[in-house]
Amino acid sequence: MLLWVIYDISDNLLRSRVAEKCKDYGLRRVQRSAFLGELSRNSAEMLAVELENVLSDTRSVGEDSVILLQMCNACIKKVTAVGRDLEVEDFRDRGYAYFG
Repeated sequence: MLLWVIYDISDNLLRSRVAEKCKDYGLRRVQRSAFLGELSRNSAEMLAVELENVLSDTRSVGEDSVILLQMCNACIKKVTAVGRDLEVEDFRDRGYAYFG
């Protein structure tokens, strides 16, 4: 499944830990607080548990959040990016992404 991980975390250390977890699972950063990649359902669930553990840290405040959003192949083709180009060539090469 194609998975977006989008987060809003105030603490620098926690934010870095979330980013590292995303990288550990092979997700690619597409914006400062957004990662995108292909994961199995099992891996996505494991990542969600690990991110929940990160947010259970005492540094986390009530407003911190992480959103995991599944996207189908047909839907990703409808994404429009405005502003700087996103580095999504790997997704285009797989034939299911269009960012225009």
